[in-house]
Amino acid sequence: MPNKNQCDSSKSMADIVTDAAIKKEKLEQEFATLPDTIIYGVVGANGPSAGNSPPHQEWSLIFSLIAWKEAGGKINPSRLIVSKQLANGELQAIQDSVKKESLVQLKVKLSRVSPFGDARAQLISILNPPDDTELKAVLEQYKSPVEITHPEFGLLTFNRSLNWFEGSINWMGQPVRVSISVDEENASIASSIKTLEALYRHTSDWSKKITDYAVAELLDLKNESWRTEDQEEVTASAFAQAMQLESITVDSDGEFEFWHHDGDLFWGHSILITGSLAEGPLDADIPG
Repeated sequence: MPNKNQCDSSKSMADIVTDAAIKKEKLEQEFATLPDTIIYGVVGANGPSAGNSPPHQEWSLIFSLIAWKEAGGKINPSRLIVSKQLANGELQAIQDSVKKESLVQLKVKLSRVSPFGDARAQLISILNPPDDTELKAVLEQYKSPVEITHPEFGLLTFNRSLNWFEGSINWMGQPVRVSISVDEENASIASSIKTLEALYRHTSDWSKKITDYAVAELLDLKNESWRTEDQEEVTASAFAQAMQLESITVDSDGEFEFWHHDGDLFWGHSILITGSLAEGPLDADIPG
C-alpha cells in the first residue's frame, strides 16, 4: 500500500499540471488587456529557447531576465520570465538579437504579479540594447566567478548555465569530475555536498556497489546485442575492468549519477548508473 507521501505526491503532480494550464490561460487573457511597456533587463546564462507541449503544434519562446526595470524605474532583482508564441523562422532572429549574459531593451506586455505569483512578460519586439549603468553593474557582478573551497574536495566553481558547482576529486586513486547541484529553493549546495560527502566516506563500498550493479544489469545486454560476430563473450570481470569512472553528479535529495567511459563495451556509449543514498543503485543505462 502506498504511503501518505506517495499518494500526496501523485495527487500533487496531477494538480500541478492542471493548475499550470489554468494559470497559463489566465495569463494569456491578462496579456490581451495590458498596454505595451518598455523594460530594460539582464539576460542570464541561458539565452532564448523554444519548445512545445503536445497536442499543441505551435512553439513557445521563453527566456529569463535575472534583473530588470521599467523605463525610468528602479531595478527589480527578481527573475522575469519572458515568453512569446513564435512564427516560422522567428526563433533564430530572436536568438541573434538576445544573447546570454547581455543587456536588452524590450517592448512587452508586463504582468507585474501574474497568476503564477511572479512577474511575467509577453514579448512584442526587441529594441536597441540600453546604455544603463545600474544594469551594467548587475551584469558585471553576475559574470564574476563564484567559487567555494571545500576541505576535502578543494576548489568548486559555479557553472551558471547548468546551475551546479564543478570540481574534481580523488576517487579510488583516480581524478574524477564532480557536479554538485544547487538547491533552487534556497540557492544552497549544502545538502548536495552532504550527498557527495556520504559517498566519499565509503568510496570503496560505493565503487563496488556501482560496478556490481552495472555488471548485473548490462553484461547480458553486452553479450547478446553488442558483440561482433568474431568477438568472444565478455566475462563479468572483464566488463568491470573496462568501465572507467569519469564523473559523479549529486543533488540535495541524496540522488546521484555515476558516469563511466565504457571501454568500448558499447562502442563508445557512456555507462550511466543512477540511484540514491537511501536505496543504492537503481538504474543502468547506456546513453549516447
